[in-house]
Amino acid sequence: MALDELRARALEHVDDELDRLRGLGFGRLGELVAGSPHDAARDDGVTVTTRVDAEDERLMVLVEAWRGRRTLATGGFAMTPDGQAHSPD
Repeated sequence: MALDELRARALEHVDDELDRLRGLGFGRLGELVAGSPHDAARDDGVTVTTRVDAEDERLMVLVEAWRGRRTLATGGFAMTPDGQAHSPD
């Protein structure tokens, strides 16, 4: 698989995971703080790592897609107790 194709897939994995996590809402997302980070291997050999940390009243989320030692894509957001997700500019 070419590197460009691998990166495109990694970006899709990150976007999909971020959408899934936003959909959980604050309470269920907060349950992921315990045991963070969480790894999930995909069929294409890319691993998606999700980190959820509590910071003051917000939950900070970072998602990374990687293969071997190479990070291919990242994304993240902060969620406030009212369920609003804010992505950095």
